Amino acid sequence: MSVEWKDLGFQSHRDFLKDAAERVEVLKKKFWLYLAVPMTLMNACRNVPAPTESMPPNQTDARTPTQDMADEPLGEIAAGNGASNATSGETSAQNEISDVLSEESGAQSNASGGMVGESSQENGADHISAGKNADAASENNGAQEAAFSGATVSIVRSERARAEDITEAEIEEMVRTAAADLGTVVQNGQTVVIKPNLVQMIVDSTGELLDEDVNGITTDWRVTKAVVGMVREWNPDGKVYLMEGSATGPTRAVMEHFHYTLDYLEGVDGFICLEEDCGAWQDFDAPEVVKVELPDGLLHESYYFNRILYEADVIISVPVLKTTSGAVVTAGIKNVSIGTPPGNLYGAGPDNPSKVHMVSHRITDGELDKWIYDYYRAKPVNYVIVDGLQGFQNGPVPVSHESVEGDRMNMRMILAGKDAVAVDTVCSLTVGWDPQSVGYLNLFRENMGLGIPANIRVKGAFVDELRQDFAIRRPELGGTPITEEKKLEFSAQAQWEGETLFIRYRAGEEVNKIEVYLNGIFQYAEAAQEEGMIRLEIPGFLEEEKELRIIAYDRFLNKCVVTGAKGAA
Repeated sequence: MSVEWKDLGFQSHRDFLKDAAERVEVLKKKFWLYLAVPMTLMNACRNVPAPTESMPPNQTDARTPTQDMADEPLGEIAAGNGASNATSGETSAQNEISDVLSEESGAQSNASGGMVGESSQENGADHISAGKNADAASENNGAQEAAFSGATVSIVRSERARAEDITEAEIEEMVRTAAADLGTVVQNGQTVVIKPNLVQMIVDSTGELLDEDVNGITTDWRVTKAVVGMVREWNPDGKVYLMEGSATGPTRAVMEHFHYTLDYLEGVDGFICLEEDCGAWQDFDAPEVVKVELPDGLLHESYYFNRILYEADVIISVPVLKTTSGAVVTAGIKNVSIGTPPGNLYGAGPDNPSKVHMVSHRITDGELDKWIYDYYRAKPVNYVIVDGLQGFQNGPVPVSHESVEGDRMNMRMILAGKDAVAVDTVCSLTVGWDPQSVGYLNLFRENMGLGIPANIRVKGAFVDELRQDFAIRRPELGGTPITEEKKLEFSAQAQWEGETLFIRYRAGEEVNKIEVYLNGIFQYAEAAQEEGMIRLEIPGFLEEEKELRIIAYDRFLNKCVVTGAKGAA
């Protein structure tokens, strides 16, 4: 049976199509959001006048609005937690925003200027707070996480109450989740050098041995075991070396005490002790070392390296999260710049591998920071995985029996990333010290433009919720603690036009960076402006409910979160 257009109330099919188009326009006008943050919320953003200019439906430049605008905003949006220096580390109602460690990958175009890239599909273990469900992308009708052009640092935190209670299986899962992109660095057939921090095995003042596991001073062997396992999965046919030059040794004895042997670390081709494997004492022509020229070095114009290290395809730094007098933060960069210079060339003596005479440690003359900067530039690392299970303040080593346990910080986390400067910057912010007061980080920022928080995306956790204030034994040697608790001033409006999202915002001078998430999936980030306009094409979000979250950060990664939901018309 055929149906005539008149039976449907239309004179022709053109009338039907016209009516359908009008109905679509009515529906589109209902997809409005208004974002505002009330001042009464605890730690919420301080309110600034919301943008009043209309947002154009045909906007093409993400930051240059036109004047055309249609309807009125629809509804209120709730605010999330604002800037804080929270030290409890407890998860909040906003945590799902950053839990994007395990979104599926794609190659879908994002009109904000980025191409959607590849990301991890690892899930967290029962006692690990990390990552959305790996099915998140399919739950959002195929929409993908957008690529980020800056540096990314991933953080995974255990839900265990004590670092000592985290099991080996859980540590492995934490490492695999945080370092899920390690496979983009390691390829089969390569030579890979893994550098843990095994600074020493005793307390200098008492001679007592440090705990073999999770002591906060040396890299826990179970973290390194997880790294070796991952490397071997991607690189079954290449060489994997574990390298260290302990400050007080011999390094071989330190390795054995902390289980750095084949009995515990299968898959390692060699355990290289730098005072043993770099030639004879003061033999600068030894075949085991290589001289590297650095004409623009700040301290020296040449440096010596262990040949295996320098010629390696991949270097993975696996440090411990610690603070130390002078250098302030010891993490991925200092672990290699101070820990890998050949002991036979830079040690204190033939039987003393200590680097105390390698470079001035007076700190105030700036030579130590220049050495760290130069040595790293001469041979950068490819990946950093930080053992933050315990964390240690007043380091780099305990000075008394009381400090062995009294300076442990129980952080219960792993940090990871490809950009060592970004990782160290996030470490500095996590332990409560301003990165701009860390000498070697300043050199990277000023000379190379690295380590700028606005160019760093942290996945898996909020830094201000993890932050604990690590002490430094001699703060007069440098370092500025993070003490600012200013509420961030931020407000915004958002409008949907089909699959195009327009966001207009105003930000106070403290706001450093803005990130946009839709249904918990990262979509966009930019350095904040006083007044900004963002236009995003987000195909794939076809379901009726959409949760929009905009996160504003200051340079310490204190945050302000505003949220809103777009419902069906």
